[in-house]
This record gives sequence, C-alpha cells and structure tokens, in this order.
Amino acid sequence: MSKMLDQHILIPFLKKFDQYPFCVRMDGREYRIGEGEPEFTVILKKSIPISALMTSTSLALGEAYRNGDLEIEGNLYYALDHFLGQMDKFSMDESALKKLMFTSTEKRNQQKEVQSHYDIGNDFYRLWLDETMSYSCGYFQNENDTLTQAQINKTDYILKKLYL
Repeated sequence: MSKMLDQHILIPFLKKFDQYPFCVRMDGREYRIGEGEPEFTVILKKSIPISALMTSTSLALGEAYRNGDLEIEGNLYYALDHFLGQMDKFSMDESALKKLMFTSTEKRNQQKEVQSHYDIGNDFYRLWLDETMSYSCGYFQNENDTLTQAQINKTDYILKKLYL
C-alpha cells in the first residue's frame, strides 16, 4: 500500500476514535487525532490493511501489535482503555469472523484442525497447564482450592455422575 493511500484511508479511519487525543506516527509523519494534548502515540511501522480493519478492528490492531507492526509510545493500558472504550466505533464483519471461528465441517478439514491442535506436543501444554494436564475448566468447590485441586474436583464430579 502506498504512503499516500495510507494517509488518505488509514488516518481517516483512525480519526473516528477521537474521544481522547492521541497521535499516530507513520512514514515519518505525525498525525494528531482528537482535541487537546495527545495522551499517547500509536507508531505504525507497517501499514495495516484497511480490509483487515474493516473486518475486525480489534483483531487487526491486536495482530499488528503482536507482530510488532504497531507500537504504543506512552501508557499502554491507557491506550487500550482509550480504544476499548470506543468499541462501538469498531468495524466487524461477522461473516468473515465466523469463517475464522467456525471453520469447515468437511472431514478432511476437521482432521487437519484436530492434528494442528493436538499434535503440538505436551511440552507446549506443560508451559501453561497444571500437573493434571487438564485442558478444560476446573470445578472450584471452595475459595481455597488451587487449580490442581479444582481439576481433581472436576474429574471426581464427572466420575460420580457416571457412577464410576
């Protein structure tokens, strides 16, 4: 995408989030959005396709941040609060998002999805699961239960329901 096109499409898109002032820095230029002294600066190292912003503003901005294409200069939590507080202005193409969330039900695609999910290996899951390696929600019987205890509680509860 050309720099001129970015300025004429991307900046006007971001201008609808003008409830609180901020700056956008891209292609060596700085753009002020909103009235008053900017609270933070959004640094765009790489253009975000307008089609991605129109499909899902939150997903496009989140992925750009994750990929390092977008940085925040200033208080990150304030910037997030600024944008999330204006979610009614976000674009969302539900049909496109459903394709991401609800993929094909064809058998060949289901096999690929299952393999990509479960063939990762236990080393990955050990990074964030407890020692029970339960990949589901726990059942907390009281406020002092640990995650491990909650997973054991859930397993016990299921076994009791099955009369095992």
